[in-house]
Amino acid sequence: MRTVASWPPVARDTLAVVEAYTRVLGWPLLVGTTFVPPDRAAAELTALPDILLSTPCSAFDAVKVSHAVGMEAMVLFGRRDLGPVPCLVARRDHVILLVQAGTGGPLSELEGVVSVEAGPGGRLVLPPSSGHQWDTPPWAITSEKPCRLPEGRALAESLVDAQRLFGGIATSPRQEDSAIGRASAHSCRGTAPPSAIHPAGSGSS
Repeated sequence: MRTVASWPPVARDTLAVVEAYTRVLGWPLLVGTTFVPPDRAAAELTALPDILLSTPCSAFDAVKVSHAVGMEAMVLFGRRDLGPVPCLVARRDHVILLVQAGTGGPLSELEGVVSVEAGPGGRLVLPPSSGHQWDTPPWAITSEKPCRLPEGRALAESLVDAQRLFGGIATSPRQEDSAIGRASAHSCRGTAPPSAIHPAGSGSS
């Protein structure tokens, strides 16, 4: 496997990006339902622009929220020194936030959270798949290493505040704690079908 010539990889360098997934993050790659090496993934993405590249949600939990709420939450994360929080924009409709594996469950019952995808059965569609791009990539900008993922609960207050702004809700701190407590009583694994983050009918190998 080659060494990325410059860091961080730029979006237009498909091979550099997919190699960063495997070499820096240790994420396996799927085209359709087939696990593939980076060079094949890059070749298929180049030849078939509509094909979807994905990875199992094993190393992280993926928290899906609306675009407006997600972007406001990202501002709040920065102000509250919670970042960087890896953030993927999916078709400009939703934002997907990555948190530590097994910690996304407490967010699943918060207002504005569309789904929480976790475990090897879950799938996250990855850039440079069509319509998907990183707002904040999951790797460090200054060195070839992964970002440290936040714990899901650390993001709860900011997500509630962002939803209050864009959704018009008036969730009190006590209501927020109650929602988090209820969600904590069960695992986040399987809280939403894979189609919530990996759309049905996606490309195949």
